[in-house]
Amino acid sequence: MSLRSLRQRFKPDKPDERDDGRVLTPNEEFEVVPSLPEKDDCDRMSFHSAASHSPADAESVEAKFRDAQEKVIYEHQLNQLQEQLVAVMIDNQNLQQQLQEYQEKLDKDKTLALLEYERHRAQLLEERCAKLEKQKRRPQRSKSDVVVRPLLQRRLSAGDMSDIEAASEAEEDSFSDTSVELPHPPPTQSRLDRMWEGLLQFVYGIMDDFTELPAEETEEDPEGDPLTVKKLKENIKRAGAAAKPYITTIQGIHNLLTWKSPPYTLIVFVVYMYSVWRGWFMPLLLLCLTFRLTINYLRYRGWNVNFHFFNCSEEDKKEVEDKDLGVSDKFNLVLQVARKVQNFLGLAADSLEKIKSLLTWRYPPATKQLFFLLLTSCIASCILPSSHIFFVAGLYLGFKMFILDYLFLRFPRFKLKYDSSYRIWKELPTDAEYEKKSMKSEIDRYILPKSKLEEADNLSEDTSVESLSVDDRQFCELFSLPLSESPLPGWHGGRRCTLINREKSLTAAFKNGRLYLTHSFLCFERTKAPSVKNIVIPLSDITRLEKAKPYAWIPGGGMAIEVTVTGSDKVLLFGALVSRDEIYNSIMEIGFVLDLPYATKNNKHSTKRTGKVSQARRSSNLHFQNFSLGVDCDSS
Repeated sequence: MSLRSLRQRFKPDKPDERDDGRVLTPNEEFEVVPSLPEKDDCDRMSFHSAASHSPADAESVEAKFRDAQEKVIYEHQLNQLQEQLVAVMIDNQNLQQQLQEYQEKLDKDKTLALLEYERHRAQLLEERCAKLEKQKRRPQRSKSDVVVRPLLQRRLSAGDMSDIEAASEAEEDSFSDTSVELPHPPPTQSRLDRMWEGLLQFVYGIMDDFTELPAEETEEDPEGDPLTVKKLKENIKRAGAAAKPYITTIQGIHNLLTWKSPPYTLIVFVVYMYSVWRGWFMPLLLLCLTFRLTINYLRYRGWNVNFHFFNCSEEDKKEVEDKDLGVSDKFNLVLQVARKVQNFLGLAADSLEKIKSLLTWRYPPATKQLFFLLLTSCIASCILPSSHIFFVAGLYLGFKMFILDYLFLRFPRFKLKYDSSYRIWKELPTDAEYEKKSMKSEIDRYILPKSKLEEADNLSEDTSVESLSVDDRQFCELFSLPLSESPLPGWHGGRRCTLINREKSLTAAFKNGRLYLTHSFLCFERTKAPSVKNIVIPLSDITRLEKAKPYAWIPGGGMAIEVTVTGSDKVLLFGALVSRDEIYNSIMEIGFVLDLPYATKNNKHSTKRTGKVSQARRSSNLHFQNFSLGVDCDSS
C-alpha cells in the first residue's frame, strides 16, 4: 500500500487546529520542527499527526482502521519516514558544515593573498618615501640660505630690531612657511662635461659587462628528470615530430637524385649545371632559402600555401592508439623501437669509427688517397683562382650526384667495379675489426717456425685442420689463435688450476681457471667468453719456469709452478695443479725440443732469437678485447 493511498484514506473530515492556533489542512500531515543546537539529532523534529490531536479525534481515526494489522503497517511506514527525514537532516547539516569550512578556508586564502599584496605595496611605498626624503634634504639646505639673507637685509635696513633678533625671526619664518616652494634651477653643464660623462658611463658599462656574476644556487637536479614511461613516451613523440621535416627533406633529396620523377630531376639538373656554369650557384641557393622563408611567413600569417621543393611519396600509416593495444602488442612495439635504435646507433658508431680509421692511417691506401687529394687541392688553390676551383668542383659534384650515383644504384656490378669511394669506405676498418687485425698480426709474430715444430714428432701427432674437434675450434676462437695452434695431445680440455696473486689477501688472491699448452703459447682460460681476464703467454717470452710452493705454511712440496715473463717484474703463479710434475715436464719438454730459453737456461740466445719483435711488444701494454698478452696479464 502506497503512502499517498494511506494519506487519502486516513485524512480527517475537518481541518485540525495545531497548538499554536493555526489550522492544519488535510494535505499537511507532518511538520518538521528544527531543534536547538544543544539537543540530540534524533530530537530535531516533532511530528504533528492525527495522533497529536484530541482523544476524540484519535478515536475517530483509529475507528477508521479495518484491523490491528493495518494500524501496525501504518505506524511502521510512519517510523520509516521519520528515519528518512532524520537522515536527510543530518546529511544537510554535514553539508552545511563542509560548505562553511570551505568558505572559511577560501576567505583565509584571500586574506593571506591580500595581506601579502599590501605588505609588498607598503614596502614599495617606504622605499619611495625614503628616496623622496633624500631628495628633499638637499634643496632645504640651500633654501634656508636663500630666504634668510634677503629678510635680514630688509629688516636691518629698516632698523626695527637688532642683528641677532632679525636673524632668528627670518630663520623661523623661512622654516614655518612650508607652502612656498622656491624654484631650484638645475646645474648647467657644458657640452664637454656632457661628453665626458657619457664617455665615463660607456666605460663603466663595458667594465660591468666583464665582471663575474655571483653563483646562483639552483635546486635543480644536475642529472635531469627521473626516468618515467610517460616522460620517455612524450620525448620520443616530440623528437619524432621535430625530426620529421628534416627526414622528409632528406628523403626528397634522395628521391630527386635517384630520378623517381624524371622530368623534375632533369629540370633541377639543368638549372644546377647552368647556374654553376654561369657562376650563379650561390645566389640561386640563397634565393631558394629566402623563398622558403617567405612561404613559411605566409603560413604564419594564415595563408594556406602548400608548396614543397621535394615531393616525398610517403605511405599513409595508421597510428594505433595505446588504449587499443594489448600487453603483447605494446611489448612488441617496444622491441621494434629498441631494435631500430640499436641498429641506428650501430651504423652511426661504425661510420664514426671508419672516419677515425681514415684520419689515423689505420688503412694506409685510403689515407694516402685522401692525403694526396688534399695536397693537390692546396697547391691548386695557391695557383688557380678560387672561382675556377669552385667551377670545376661544382661540375664534378653535379655530374657525380645526378649521373654516376644513379648508374651505380641502378647497376650494382658497375658500382663494385668502378666506384672507388664505395670500395674504400667498405674496406675501412672499425675499432673491433682493427683490433682483431692487430691482434692477429701480433699473435702471428709469436708463432714459432714450422721447421722447428715439425721436429717434435715425438711430442705431437700430425693433425690436420679438418680433424679438429669442436672444443679445439672454440679454444682457437676464444684466444684468437690460428687453427694450427690447437692444444697439444694430453692438453685437450685443459688442466684445472688457480692463478694466485700473493700481493692480495687470501679472499681475493685466487682466480680459478684452466691451463692450455699449444705449440707456441701457454694459455690461461678464466672465462668462457672473450675477456681481458684470459691470458696468452708466448713460450718465447718465458725466461724461467720452476716448481713452487704458494705459501710456506702449506704442507708438502706444493702443487704450483712459477712462470717468469720477459719485461715483467711479477711472477705468474699457477697453483692447485693435481699433476704438477707431469705439467711441468710437458712444458719443459716442448721447450727443449724448440730450444727455448726457459728450458735451455740460455737467456742470451733468447734475446737474439726474439729480437726487435719482443722488445717492441714489451714497450707497450697489450690488452685486447679477447685476452691479455703476456706482460700485464697478472693485473687481471
